[in-house]
Amino acid sequence: MTTIPEFPIFEPVTMDMAEDLHAFCEALTSGISEFSFANIYIDTLKYKYQASQVSTETVIVTGISPSRSFMEHQLEGPFFMVLGAIPKDDILIELFKKFRYWKNMSLDSYEIFSKNPVSQNFQIFEDRDNFDYLYDKNDLALLQGKDFHKKKNLVNAFTSAYSTEVKPLDIYTAKEALSVLESWKQARPADDYGDYKQCKFALENFISLKMNGIVVYADGIPAGFSLGEYMCNETMFVVMFEKGINSYKGIYQFINRSQAIDLPGNVITINREQDLGNPGLRQAKMTYRPCSFTKKYLVLPESM
Repeated sequence: MTTIPEFPIFEPVTMDMAEDLHAFCEALTSGISEFSFANIYIDTLKYKYQASQVSTETVIVTGISPSRSFMEHQLEGPFFMVLGAIPKDDILIELFKKFRYWKNMSLDSYEIFSKNPVSQNFQIFEDRDNFDYLYDKNDLALLQGKDFHKKKNLVNAFTSAYSTEVKPLDIYTAKEALSVLESWKQARPADDYGDYKQCKFALENFISLKMNGIVVYADGIPAGFSLGEYMCNETMFVVMFEKGINSYKGIYQFINRSQAIDLPGNVITINREQDLGNPGLRQAKMTYRPCSFTKKYLVLPESM
């Protein structure tokens, strides 16, 4: 990697790092949705991400977190994430001197780090609110069995009410996806546009961010879209954004199924990211019967 500075130098994540950081992240096997160039770059404005290369196997990404309550801890301020292999102890100790906590530790890293004597100086917690929901692609594409009966009924309601069409996201359909996003925004409270800015940026830059997706039409009118990216050597697809016009009954169920059907045969798992502790979002994600979760851990100093 030549565009990512060598540790201990950190520089803001920019589009100049796209090729190197994307190649590094795409080969990771942890399945953590945040560990992708698109996710990191889109959220750089929010977290002020910076990156540094420790070795060909490790990249450190740092950020500044807004306030978040976790158990009895108030998490805000500087944090770091380890993409790839755990760095040596002296580097970890140096990182903890500058940053408050280690965010999004992978399961593999947890199993290694928890056996390291250095870990006795830290508290390690499962971060359930940030677990990624994993689904079998065929489950979402076929919607077979009683567990998916309601979902399939809603898909059938949509296809019965409208003449439907699904197109891949490209330079032409992206403009129509943007029109859906604007309609979605207008239906939300004026003081809560959710992830509108991030989604708009992603649609406007999906090519350079190496993102893929679909646009759904009802009677020829753009009604919804899905946008995401491949990970884990393209065996996993992460759905980062999914928007629909709510007046179309069954639109979200149809988008979900259509995205699964559209994915190539090498994709085995669909990652629909985390619920962030939102009860309604957790319930909605559970109704699609996840086959597994990508676990993530928080590492805090013992004194915190």
